[in-house]
Amino acid sequence: MKLLLPLALTLSHALAAEQCYDMSIHVCGCTASVCNEEKCGATGGVWSDQCPGEKCVCEDDTAGGSIFIDDNGVSHTIPTNATIVLGAMDAVALFHFGLGPDRIVATLGERSSSGSNHGGYYYDGNVVYDELDHGSSEYDPSIFPADPNVEERAFLDSIPGDLSPGCSSTNFYCDTVNFTDLVDNGWPDVIIIGGFYEGFAEKMRNASIAENIPLIVLSSSYSDDEGETENIRNMVEMTERMESLAVSLGLDVGSNSVVEDDKVALCAAAKSFQATAKSAHEVGVRTMASYMPYQVNDAGYTSAFIPNPDRDPVLSMMQNLGLPILYNEHTGTYWENRVGDYSAGSGDFTAEDTMSVSGNFSYNVDFWLYDDRVSLDFLSEKFAQDWPHPAITAKQYAYWPSNFRIISYRHATEILTIVGASLATAMPVTPASTCVEPTGDTQIRDLGPGEFSCIKIFPIDFCDTAASDTTETTSADAAATTSKDDAASTAIVDADTTTSADTTAASTSADADTSASADTTTASTSADADTSASADTTAASTSADDAASTSADDANSSTADVSAMSSAGISVKSVGAFAVIIATTMNMMYLLF
Repeated sequence: MKLLLPLALTLSHALAAEQCYDMSIHVCGCTASVCNEEKCGATGGVWSDQCPGEKCVCEDDTAGGSIFIDDNGVSHTIPTNATIVLGAMDAVALFHFGLGPDRIVATLGERSSSGSNHGGYYYDGNVVYDELDHGSSEYDPSIFPADPNVEERAFLDSIPGDLSPGCSSTNFYCDTVNFTDLVDNGWPDVIIIGGFYEGFAEKMRNASIAENIPLIVLSSSYSDDEGETENIRNMVEMTERMESLAVSLGLDVGSNSVVEDDKVALCAAAKSFQATAKSAHEVGVRTMASYMPYQVNDAGYTSAFIPNPDRDPVLSMMQNLGLPILYNEHTGTYWENRVGDYSAGSGDFTAEDTMSVSGNFSYNVDFWLYDDRVSLDFLSEKFAQDWPHPAITAKQYAYWPSNFRIISYRHATEILTIVGASLATAMPVTPASTCVEPTGDTQIRDLGPGEFSCIKIFPIDFCDTAASDTTETTSADAAATTSKDDAASTAIVDADTTTSADTTAASTSADADTSASADTTTASTSADADTSASADTTAASTSADDAASTSADDANSSTADVSAMSSAGISVKSVGAFAVIIATTMNMMYLLF
C-alpha cells in the first residue's frame, strides 16, 4: 500500500529514489544489509521510493559498505570501516556519534574557535583593544563553549595526522593544507568536507580526483542570495544530516545509548528554552545578534556586523523555539554591514538610539547575542565603557556560536542551556515594541528591520513534545484546539501524557543543500562560512483525551513513524493498514521548501 501525499511533498526532491527508511532513527540509507525491499523489511525498515539521491542496489563492490548521497547529489560508495580525512570540528561531531580516532587519518583546519586564546595564542581579527593582550590572559573555557572540551581535545590529539599544522593551533580561520603527511603515510578511503570547511573544497577536490578518493560534501546552506530560500536548515536539522552520514560510515547510531541520551538532553533543553523564550515575550524582552566590536571607534560608536536570523542555523533553531529576535536591514546579504570603509573610526553603530543602517528603523534591543569570535573584546570592561548600550551595561547578553562549529545534539543542548539561563533574568531596557505575526508556514519569517516574530513554534521532530506547547502555533491562535472530529484522526502527544510521537519531518533523509561562504575582509572573521536554517514541518494538535486514548491503542505504535515519514515525503509501501489510514487523515501534513 502506498501513502498518497500532497503535491508539495511529491515534488520536494528531484532526486527521489528507492532506499531503506530506518523507522527507529528516521533516516534513509543504503547498506548491504538493507539494499533491497526484502532485506530492508527484514530489519524492520520500510522500502521507500522517495528517499534522496540514487536507487539503492545490492552490489558486490560495496563489500559490506554503504552508499551515501551528499549535498551535491553525488552518490558515494563508502567501504566498511572506511578511513577518513575531515575538518577538526566535524571529527568531534562524529566522535559524539561514536566514531573512534582509529578511523581518522588526519584533520583539517583549526582546533579551537576563532577568537579563542587557548594555548596562550590570540589572533586579533577584530583589530581593537590591543592593550588588553588577550594572548597573555588565562584561558577560561567557560567563555568559549564552542571550543573542544578536555575529552574532545584528547580525542583530537589521538588522531595521527594534522593537514593544517601551520594554523591549526592559531585560534583563527585556517584553510591551509599540507599533504605531506598523506603522501608519507597513506591516503584515506573517504574525504569529508562539511559546511564549515568549504574553504578547503577546491584543494581537497583536486586531491580526491588525483587519488581517486570519494569527496563527500555537506553544505552549510548559507547564501547571500535573498531569493535562495530552498535547502536551508537549522542546527538540529544539520545535526540530523550529520547523523545520517554517521550511519553510512557504519556507526551503530540506533543502539548507541550515548546518542540517545544526547537526544533526550536536547529535548529537555528545548522544552526549557521554549518556556524561557515565552516569558521573554511576556515581559517584553527582545534580542539581537551581532559581531562587535570591530576596529577602534569614537566613544558611543562601534563597527558591527548584524546577521539575518533566517540565515543562521543557530539563530533559527532558537527562533523556532520562540526566541524574540530582531531582524536586520539587509539588501540580499546575510549581514548588515556597520563598518563603514573598514577603517578605524568609520563604524556607525550607536549605543544610544540604536538604529538600522539607513537610520529609518529603531533597534530596541534588551539582550545581545554576541558572536563568540569576539567574546574577549565584547566581555571586556573597555567595550562597556566605549559603547554603553543599556543592555551591555546591564550585562544582559549571551554567546552565539556563529558558524555552529560542532554539529551535534550535545552542542545544540549546550547552546540552548547557556543562552536560556542568561535570557531568563533579562528585563526590558529599551522602548517597547510589538511582535509581528508571521504570515507563512515555513521557518523563514522574512521580517523587516527591527521587527521580531510573534511566537511560532517548530518543534524538534524526535522530541516527546506537548501539543499545546510545541505544535506549530502563533500568538494569535495559541489558545485554539483541534476539534474532536479532527483530533480523532490524529496521533499527537499532549503535554500531560507520556506517549511518544514524532511531530515533524525526518529531514535528515531528504535534505540536499548548496551554500556559499567566504571571508569578506582581510582582517575580519565576520565573514567566515555562515549557515542558516531550513524549512521544517509540524503536525496538528489534539486534545488530551484523544491523545491519551491513542496511546492506549497498540496499533498506534507505528503511527508516529508513519506521520514523520509522511511529513518527510516518504512513500510507505510496507506498513500496517490501520496506521496508514490514520496518517492519511491528518489534515495538516505538509512540507515546504
